[in-house]
Amino acid sequence: MNNAQVETHPPGSGEPLFRYIAEQYQALQQEPVLYQWKINYQSPIAWYSGLGAGIAGMLFGLYFPLRDGDVSIFNPMSNILYCLGIIWVFYSRYLINANKIYHYHVTAKGIYYTERDDIPEIAFTVMRGVGWFGCIACILAAGLLGPAAFIGAGASALLAWKIKDMRPKIIEDVALFSTGHGVMKIFKEKECITLFSRDVHGFINIYCLPGESDKVLKLIYPYLGTYEVHEVSSWREFSS
Repeated sequence: MNNAQVETHPPGSGEPLFRYIAEQYQALQQEPVLYQWKINYQSPIAWYSGLGAGIAGMLFGLYFPLRDGDVSIFNPMSNILYCLGIIWVFYSRYLINANKIYHYHVTAKGIYYTERDDIPEIAFTVMRGVGWFGCIACILAAGLLGPAAFIGAGASALLAWKIKDMRPKIIEDVALFSTGHGVMKIFKEKECITLFSRDVHGFINIYCLPGESDKVLKLIYPYLGTYEVHEVSSWREFSS
């Protein structure tokens, strides 16, 4: 651990923090790598938000026949809502809450890693096509109906403009080991470790390959300072 790591307090937010992370990321890349691994990680709540919204949409589709009494539950409006509900479940699961691919590198001074969504390029290509189609549709609507067309479709136009530029995003981050006070949480059942230190940029969730959490712990223990160690048995304890 060099003195700059202990004495330098990272900026709290904004551009200075991003610059600090980039500098530390480059610095750690110069260190010998003790161990590295990639893991495709699925969040424990990945399905819940999509299922909640999708089921709500499908239940709303039942509202029309229940309200009118004599309407089939498979009427055109309800069928559209059922389909939208099903589409939203998979859109939320595989695009909004996609699996994350982490690539960790452990060094004697800290851990640097990349994070990206596990989304195939074809999905971004399709979404960009949908975005361009939406933009063209809004322009045609404005040409036919005038500016009044955007009163009801303004949000759709903004969303389409955003979607047309969708690209895969790779996040680079670091977690420096602290010789001061820190907290470590270990969730062995799920092979997860959290490190948090107050004096350096040292927060990280480490998702280990099956059966390798003990190996990772043995690697990093010699470089940690006075860390409080807590073993937890649930995701709620781990994320709190």
